Amino acid sequence: MSPMTDAPIVVVVDDDASVRRALARLLRSAGCAVETFGTASEFLERPASPVPSCLVLDVRLPGMSGLDLQARLALDHRELPIVFITGHGSGGLRQRALDAGAVAILDKPFDDRNLLDAVGIAVGHAI
Repeated sequence: MSPMTDAPIVVVVDDDASVRRALARLLRSAGCAVETFGTASEFLERPASPVPSCLVLDVRLPGMSGLDLQARLALDHRELPIVFITGHGSGGLRQRALDAGAVAILDKPFDDRNLLDAVGIAVGHAI
C-alpha cells in the first residue's frame, strides 16, 4: 500500500468510545488513516476530504441517526461509501440502507475480516 498520507481515510462514527478505539486500531493496522467521531453532527462539521474515503457508521446514534446522516449526505451530494455497523439490525433497516447505497451492513459483534473486506470494497481496493 502507498504511504499513510495517500492511504484511504476511513471515518468511524459511533457513540461508543471503546468501539471507536477498537475500530481505529484495526483499520490503522490495515494501513488506513482513521478519523473518529461520536455523533453525526461532529462528522458533518468535518471538511470533505480530497483523499478516497469511506464511512463506517453506526445505525443508532444520539441525535441524527446513521440512516439520517446517509440521507443528509445524499441531499448534500457528498458521495461517500458507507459501511453500516449495528447492534439492532432489522430486515427493513437493512433494505433501507442498501437501497440508499450502503456498501454493507454488519451486525455487532462482527468479524474483523468482514469489516476490512467491506471497507476495501468501499475504498476500491483490498486492505
